[in-house]
Amino acid sequence: MNPKTEIRGFFEAYVQSRGGILSHHADDTITVVYPNGSAQEFTYQPNVAREKKIPLLTLGSPVFQQILKESIENGALCQICLSPNDSFEKLLLSYFRDTPNTCLACQKTQTVHGIRVCTRTEPCFHQINNGKIISIKTTKKESVRFFQFYYSVNFQNKLRAKSEETITILLDEAGNCAGGVFNLTAVLENEAVNVQDFKSKIKPEIYNALKTEADQKITALLKAKMPLFELPLGKEKRMRLRSFERRLRQERRERVISKKHDFDFQKWQSNYEALLQREEESYQTSITVKLQNLLIINTSKIKFEVTLNNKATIQSTVTIGIATPEVICSLCRKTHIEGYTTEDGFYVCGECIRQSVDLGKIYSKKAPLTHDETLGEYFERDKGFVCSVCGKRHSRLLEFKCSHDNTSICIYHYDVCDICGKPFSKLNLTYTDEFRKKLCPKHAKKEV
Repeated sequence: MNPKTEIRGFFEAYVQSRGGILSHHADDTITVVYPNGSAQEFTYQPNVAREKKIPLLTLGSPVFQQILKESIENGALCQICLSPNDSFEKLLLSYFRDTPNTCLACQKTQTVHGIRVCTRTEPCFHQINNGKIISIKTTKKESVRFFQFYYSVNFQNKLRAKSEETITILLDEAGNCAGGVFNLTAVLENEAVNVQDFKSKIKPEIYNALKTEADQKITALLKAKMPLFELPLGKEKRMRLRSFERRLRQERRERVISKKHDFDFQKWQSNYEALLQREEESYQTSITVKLQNLLIINTSKIKFEVTLNNKATIQSTVTIGIATPEVICSLCRKTHIEGYTTEDGFYVCGECIRQSVDLGKIYSKKAPLTHDETLGEYFERDKGFVCSVCGKRHSRLLEFKCSHDNTSICIYHYDVCDICGKPFSKLNLTYTDEFRKKLCPKHAKKEV
């Protein structure tokens, strides 16, 4: 939406809330008459404000800031309440998937070289593999409020076009950064969340403290963004300063050569340094910051427990509308967005699983499995087979049967007969001196 349209709609609502009558005039001025008979003129146009010396209604102007502050003291400008459309358990269930899901209907996916890629800043859901959700239970619920400040920021430098962006700062009631951005569009798209208008007042001292904290955070953020904004301008800035310096020195040479004027080198040097400094300062980036809006989010912080069919549990916390649940691996304690249920009753991340080669089952690192050095994977200790030659236990994926006595042999201790081509244990093969042939017991007798 156009900021000018938003400002006009806000001002009209403000006048209406005070019982005033607003009249627009052909000369771009506005007259507001209040119930007590007092009247005041305003304008949305900067040139009209300068010419007629009347208050200007625009982002950051003194009169607009005063109206903004007064409105906040009498009730927040934009305030909403988030709640589940159904039960909290169904809302929490929307954050998890225990079946394969590719977000085919998601508005935030793009097809890149035939592959669908999600463009959301945070994952849509947590993926559970190899298991099913049995139940979700809410263990604790508390009401919380967040304050999202919207700042209009303009970056100006004569070496590039004017850049304008909106930066948001999200704070909790204590003034701490919430570590995210409230995306109203994403919340509205979530069918499990209900968004309603909400009315309540905020004390001026609380607002002032939060505004001070938000101002400090936006200042720190812009300080960090400034080098990134100026980085591509560095080369051109140096080129222009060198060109300007060459023009000054060329002017000095021309004045020295000319006999019309007595050249004062000290005066020239003083002017030269001042002009060079002024030119360098003219290439500095200026930043204009204006508070555009404040959104208050009334929501719930929920602690919950998800029970899976392997008897493992996922314990997590979520603040509705602010962030997705964080799931922590029960072994390595790292946050992950995709996990696996294990046969030994754990729910772990991809780095903490061990796969049974024989049965295709998933175990945690704590499971007593046997490591297969050839495959680099694991199988259950009572499974697999014991090689009749080396006596070691191996995965059945690497098992061969001797065609002579049907004994089990591993990949390291089997070979094939050069005549019949069947696999045999190396103990049952005969190696001839002539041509170093490998013969099974049957063909070895024929050679004798």
